[in-house]
Amino acid sequence: MQQPANDGEGEFLKHLVNFVNALIALAPSRNYITQFIFLIKLNEMKENYYDYAEGINFRILESAYPEIVNNEKMRNAFSKIFGISFKEKVTLERNSLGDIIANFLLQILPFFANDELRSELNSLLKDRFPQGVPDLVEEWTSVVLKGLASEPTLGNVVIRVLKELVKRGSAKVEDLEKSLGVARWDLVDALTLCKLYGLVKLDSRGHYYSSEALKKYSHLLESLKG
Repeated sequence: MQQPANDGEGEFLKHLVNFVNALIALAPSRNYITQFIFLIKLNEMKENYYDYAEGINFRILESAYPEIVNNEKMRNAFSKIFGISFKEKVTLERNSLGDIIANFLLQILPFFANDELRSELNSLLKDRFPQGVPDLVEEWTSVVLKGLASEPTLGNVVIRVLKELVKRGSAKVEDLEKSLGVARWDLVDALTLCKLYGLVKLDSRGHYYSSEALKKYSHLLESLKG
């Protein structure tokens, strides 16, 4: 017997809600596991021949995620499950579960930053998402900025540097040193930290510039002191 049209529509919407919720649950701003994997991936990606990142320093991850990195049982499990290589530079093995998840996130997150797509989803799912389907790129940018701003020694410098880069478009370390009056070693440390989280990039001429996400969501910087 054929179901009434409205019942079929309700079932479709229920599955669409489940689908959207499943994608949201994978966002690095909401999931500790994918955040860990995503950060490793960000630091494997080369912008050009001048960028020698190829992984994230073990000591940095040890400081940020001690529950995983300092726990031998957890570290070994993560290595086997997600294909994470814990050496001096922590990397994802090619085509491992972690690598596939990270690549999937890199492709799927921009769709949640698409205003038109979110508008269509919101029109269908307004009862299920009264606050609207979240922009997961904006959410991740906000989480990273707040985390960096709270860094006890470099937080203020980080926010000042990011505001200056958004205003100028790009700058060398010496340019930032002159305009901000900050010691060069603090600037280099702050820029390294920002680059670690994908907020700034470095080109072959030694120019730092803000990421597309930071430029798009520069309003997030306004509420942060720096």
